[in-house]
Amino acid sequence: MEKTKINELQSSALSTFGQPQILFGRLLSEINKRLTSGVAYENVLDFVFDSLDLVIPYDRIGIALVEGTGDEAQLKLKWVRSKTPVKHLTLRYVAPVKGSSLQKILETKQPRIINDLIQYSANHPESKSTKLIIQDGIRSSLTCPLRAENKQIGVVFFSSCKVNTYKDEHVKILLEIADELSLIIEHGRLQESFELHASQSQNLSMILHDLKSPLSVIQGFAEMSVDQPWFEKLDPDGKNVFGIFLRNTKYMFSLLNELSELSELKQSANYLDEQDVLMKNFCNEITNFGRILAEAKEIEFVSNISIQIPDVARFDRHKVLRVLDNLFSNAVKYSQRNSKVLFSVSCDKKHLTFAVSDQGLGIPKDEIGKLFHEFGKTSVRPTEGETSTGLGLAIAKKIVEQHDGLISVLSEVGKGSTFTFWIPVDGRKSK
Repeated sequence: MEKTKINELQSSALSTFGQPQILFGRLLSEINKRLTSGVAYENVLDFVFDSLDLVIPYDRIGIALVEGTGDEAQLKLKWVRSKTPVKHLTLRYVAPVKGSSLQKILETKQPRIINDLIQYSANHPESKSTKLIIQDGIRSSLTCPLRAENKQIGVVFFSSCKVNTYKDEHVKILLEIADELSLIIEHGRLQESFELHASQSQNLSMILHDLKSPLSVIQGFAEMSVDQPWFEKLDPDGKNVFGIFLRNTKYMFSLLNELSELSELKQSANYLDEQDVLMKNFCNEITNFGRILAEAKEIEFVSNISIQIPDVARFDRHKVLRVLDNLFSNAVKYSQRNSKVLFSVSCDKKHLTFAVSDQGLGIPKDEIGKLFHEFGKTSVRPTEGETSTGLGLAIAKKIVEQHDGLISVLSEVGKGSTFTFWIPVDGRKSK
């Protein structure tokens, strides 16, 4: 599959000769697809390595990130891929930033070309990293700073086994690639931090904030491109690439917003804005919303509101709407056209119960345990290519549990699913 995609891009390179914007747009689009589908960031970087020689020459790419601050800051080699053996300058390499030649690159934010590393080493015998990479057979290098929200987070090295490989034209390409690499690195940091420090919401918030900056740069590049004179000259396929690119960027913002929402739920686990809710108005509002979602896919939306529901119930109206929004969206995403979605509301003396049933794809029994967990995606995919972050049900579960309620699912492959949750009718203190 991976090889097929690379071959497709190579064919694209030939067919779009003279129009590098199209090729570069397709590369960025594929990278964003992988990021938004939950692919590990190391695998995304591997794809970058296998693809970018279509636009810039190299035998080796390395990424070193800054760890620590001030005089204690160090550059640590975090990722490297090479077409030749890596024996000397390996992932174990760590060096102080202060006093190094890379400090100037980080401070000036300017790329650096060295087209004869042997001569450079002779002039700078103190550079241990140069000596090591020469032993690996590298003779030219192009180094560019990586940044997030105007903060230098590291450097990327493009290296060649030949002298005089890099020219000024490659610098321009690398500056564009560096923004994409920054996004991948920040996305990777986000994944690792989320897994290792789920309870440390403050750290997560900072990473989310940092991630939005390179994403904004990339989205700005795409939006600016569609206003350029050359854009109107592109064929429909080329314009479609930019459309996909923009949609994926917007999806990434959706992912960031849901991560922020989940982080806030964790920070305010005991906070609810409970209020008296007029149930008739509430049910009418959410039913109309569900019908609009379903109509877009020609799905029949049926509501069954029990006559026994109270006139007034007490809960956080905004958050319960959020839960139902997610359940409706999922029901539509995983259903075929011309099927049916049923929304029901019932009540006993203590519990207000909501249920959303569909006639969709259903979920395999051995995968149901993945639901309601962060990034808990199953093998089931939306019927018309809709996107899913894997966070919506985790958010729903948090909200229901904040209300001292419970959410569950019954599902059968090929027949559909029913998601049900209940909350105390008179607020969580009444449970």
